Amino acid sequence: MEEYRRHAHLVSSCKYHFVWCPKYRHPVLNVVEDDVRELFGETADHFGHKILALEIADDHVHLFVQTDPKYSPANIARQFKSYSGKHLLERYPEIRESYFWGGGFWKVGYYVGTTGAVSEEVVEQYIEETEHAPE
Repeated sequence: MEEYRRHAHLVSSCKYHFVWCPKYRHPVLNVVEDDVRELFGETADHFGHKILALEIADDHVHLFVQTDPKYSPANIARQFKSYSGKHLLERYPEIRESYFWGGGFWKVGYYVGTTGAVSEEVVEQYIEETEHAPE
């Protein structure tokens, strides 16, 4: 069953799938995997996100998160990437010196996709078949 977030004047189901890589796509995430999990968990707790799935490969991360509609996907990516990147470089100075001399841990770009409770076809059909009051 679909899980909704309920607020005083809002019911929502906003889920996003993100993928991003370390700068220069260096395969260093196997070394910092536990820290990434910890830092992503702290970020989620701080902003009220719920991590639905997290997969960490050597050179990229998949994050599936549920959140409130007040956060744009760009805000969510920035929250996770900036906090974790800052702390990873502080915790692992040897990685910073070897791989990230230009500053910053994560690449600037990312992939984001949305998921929903219904397909596009269902939404289109609902809109087409709903009776609208005359203007």
